[in-house]
Amino acid sequence: MAVSYHLLLLPAVLLLLVLPLASSSSAAGDHAALLALKGAVTGDPASVLSAWSSSDPDHCHWRGVTCHPASSAVAAIDLPAASLSGALPALLPPRLLRLDLSGNNFSGPIPAAFLASPTLRALNLTSNRLSGPIPFPPSSNSSSSSPPCPALAHLRLAGNFLVGEIPSAVAQCRSLRVIDVSRNVLEGAVPRALGRLAALRVLDVSRNSLTDRIPPELGNCRDLAVLVLTNLTSSPGDQPEFNAFLGGLPPEVVTNPALEILWAPRANFDGRLPRYRNGSCRLRAVNLGQNYIGGPVPKWLGECGDLAFLDLSSNSLEGSMPAELRIGCMRYLNVSQNLLSGPLLSPVEGKCSSPLIDDDDVIQYYEGLVGIALISNPFGSVLGDIGNAALHDFSNNGFSGVLPSLNLHLVGNYSYGLLLNGNMFNSTLSGGFFRFCKAASGVAVNLSGNQLSGSLDMLSSCTSLQSFEAGYNKFNGSISPGIGDLHLLRVLVLRANNLSGEIPVRFGDLAALEVLDLSKNSVAGILPSHLADASRLKVVMLDHNRLSGSIPPSFSELAQLSVFDVSFNNLSGDIPYLRHSADCGFFVGNPLLSRCLGPNASAPPSVSTDHQKWTQRLGGHMTKSKYLVVIIAASATALVSFVVAVLIFFVCERRKRAKIENFKKKMVVTFADAPAEINYDSIIQATSNFSIQNLIGTGGFGATYKAELAPGYLVAVKRLAMGRFQGLQQFDAEIATLGRIRHKNLVTLIGYHIGESDTFLIYNYLPGGNLESFIHEMGSRQVSWAEVYTIAMDVAQALAFLHGSCTPRIIHRDIKPSNILLDEDLNAYLSDFGLARLMEVTQTHATTDVAGTFGYVAPEYATTCRVSDKSDVYSFGVVLLELMSGKRSLDPSFSQFGDGFMIVSWGRMLMQEERTSEFFSPGLWDTSPKDRLTEMLKIAISCTSESLAVRLSMRQVAARLKQLRNEH
Repeated sequence: MAVSYHLLLLPAVLLLLVLPLASSSSAAGDHAALLALKGAVTGDPASVLSAWSSSDPDHCHWRGVTCHPASSAVAAIDLPAASLSGALPALLPPRLLRLDLSGNNFSGPIPAAFLASPTLRALNLTSNRLSGPIPFPPSSNSSSSSPPCPALAHLRLAGNFLVGEIPSAVAQCRSLRVIDVSRNVLEGAVPRALGRLAALRVLDVSRNSLTDRIPPELGNCRDLAVLVLTNLTSSPGDQPEFNAFLGGLPPEVVTNPALEILWAPRANFDGRLPRYRNGSCRLRAVNLGQNYIGGPVPKWLGECGDLAFLDLSSNSLEGSMPAELRIGCMRYLNVSQNLLSGPLLSPVEGKCSSPLIDDDDVIQYYEGLVGIALISNPFGSVLGDIGNAALHDFSNNGFSGVLPSLNLHLVGNYSYGLLLNGNMFNSTLSGGFFRFCKAASGVAVNLSGNQLSGSLDMLSSCTSLQSFEAGYNKFNGSISPGIGDLHLLRVLVLRANNLSGEIPVRFGDLAALEVLDLSKNSVAGILPSHLADASRLKVVMLDHNRLSGSIPPSFSELAQLSVFDVSFNNLSGDIPYLRHSADCGFFVGNPLLSRCLGPNASAPPSVSTDHQKWTQRLGGHMTKSKYLVVIIAASATALVSFVVAVLIFFVCERRKRAKIENFKKKMVVTFADAPAEINYDSIIQATSNFSIQNLIGTGGFGATYKAELAPGYLVAVKRLAMGRFQGLQQFDAEIATLGRIRHKNLVTLIGYHIGESDTFLIYNYLPGGNLESFIHEMGSRQVSWAEVYTIAMDVAQALAFLHGSCTPRIIHRDIKPSNILLDEDLNAYLSDFGLARLMEVTQTHATTDVAGTFGYVAPEYATTCRVSDKSDVYSFGVVLLELMSGKRSLDPSFSQFGDGFMIVSWGRMLMQEERTSEFFSPGLWDTSPKDRLTEMLKIAISCTSESLAVRLSMRQVAARLKQLRNEH
């Protein structure tokens, strides 16, 4: 019995002996893994890892290391922003739960062990210099095999140089809650397999080079709260946004009941937003600005009680604004630059719900995205505290009727900006319009460019008003002196109305006033000297009125005054000294004013006083004859002054307007060095003011002129046929992107100019003409295989670059022979790339005629009105068929085959009937390698397939053409 008892105790004793050995082995593994990490570090300027030593066995006390309770097993390594550099080791502590190496300078690939750990829950490698693909193992089809990353919940790899595609195998990590792979160089599509991640809360794929359609399977992620597909808000050093998706947003994704943040500005989306949705709505922030989305604004957005940020600007939305929207509860609403119309009804009233966000990841994205977006508030410099501002932007649509009566229900102390400019409102300014002034600590309003009328007396009721712009309307009557009570007012723009009366003396009480623009009205009376008591004035524009009397010398005391325009009035007397440069154009049109001697030439007050004393002293000793001589001389001087003033008007008017409007209308922005100076005047002179004698081509975007800026230095100037712009800032951003694009087969954009009368782009000049002329002349000259191949290869490489390697990637949308230019050696260069996008985003209303030229447009556009990179492929195929045959896409010879028959149908017919030799231009078949010609024809036919799936990509086209060159 005793022996049995001891035998029973033996396993327990052995277990007690083995456990310390196992623990010791585990500790040794942790110790080795930590030292492996230190050994991989090649730079540690702050000596963060100095205490990590093989001589110290207690690694649980090392900096950045956390161990499991009652154990020496490493649970976490936290070394963010430690300035560490080097490679990442392949070895991890066996029971590691969290690894945070964000904000360092680690480089090289991510070890596969990091994403195959059975225990790791959080991996944060954000903002390093890591490269290579994301190292997930291939997906396993075996149901019995365990996933390689069963515990991984947080995967943060943003801000590196990772390449390749987002692996579908990431869906094997079934516990994933956060995937952030933004700010990398990833390509391809968003994997459909991500729809299997039931626990996914955050997906951020912005700032990559992704394309294709957004998979509707993402709608299966029923906990998905944050979806960031593109992101235009950035910090210095951030990678630009290059994602450009195809098609529209799947309704399953948009109406996901868990979704709180949907962020996809300038993502290339088209289609429409879902008209209906079922179930609850938790949306807080939606940014779909700068896309191609059409249709109405969905009414169901009014059911989203938490919606505080909505940006649908710069799309093609139409119809009326839903009254169901809780505008008064929104901190940011932007529907500008659309096709919306009808009355802007007062929104529904109701209490705003503002439940707290209980998810740290959602809070982080909401505060980051929304906070940075508010910084771009157009009233930022006026309202001051942007962090607590609200903005509602309805500008540049077709809204009409009475001005809306908006009542805000936001909580806390905030400033408010309201933009209604560029519409067709035709009411008066009633007291109800300013209801929002009661709740806001500061208010900025823009009503410019409407058809508003009546008086401005109600302005004084908004005591929190800081900026009021209402130019180009029909307001009339005198300016209310009550405006002098608006002590917060910094900007007042009332130009181009029908205002009369005098300038209120009380304007001098506006201590905060910086900009005063009353130009182009019928304001009369004197210029009150008390106005100069508004000591912060920087811009005063009173031109084109009926002011009389002298210019008070008190304006010389305004230290910040940089623009003081009183031209075209009835002013008289001396021009006072101004502390900043005064353009003589600011004073023309006042015949009784003294002569303007140019910037800074007017004498300071002390000199004027001395001059007055001198003339008084001299006058006491004058004889009558001398006095007569002085009178005659003075009269002659006055006459000369008048003539000079008239001359100054013609010489200075253009320059004066440039300074006043701050548009720098004569400035030419250049992207490359040139052997001659390039400016507005040199372009006008070199094109003979865009004379028809200099015209070398016309197209859908405008006319092109040849200009010789210096002996032997020729450029091509494309004068754009553009309508009203959305804004200079967006034009500059778009064209600056095009200016950085360089490829050996793209026409180089040298510079540009934008103005009210002229907008043009400057390209390098190519003397070989265009491919359209080349094809037209093929019937009268022998064309070689080498010439055809070189042109085809050059264009294919240019398009492959635009679609796949260019940043951002560009869909041309108008590939045709006239947009392919040639040099003397018949090298080909693609032109007009990026202009379709540029024209759409920089005009008030998106155009619909930029999807190509008839005969070259892909068939899917006729049914879906959608363009993609495959649309360019189709157009390229048509051009290639023309190049080989010498016939045009819609050649008259095709009429014998019936209506709708074109070169694509002809080429396909000859291929099927094995009459390939009949397709090629005279002499080309007989003098060229027939197998290569036949293969090139097959490539062209593949490019023009009606099936998008069958149609090649331009990268594949370029690769197949390259094979033709290598074949012997």
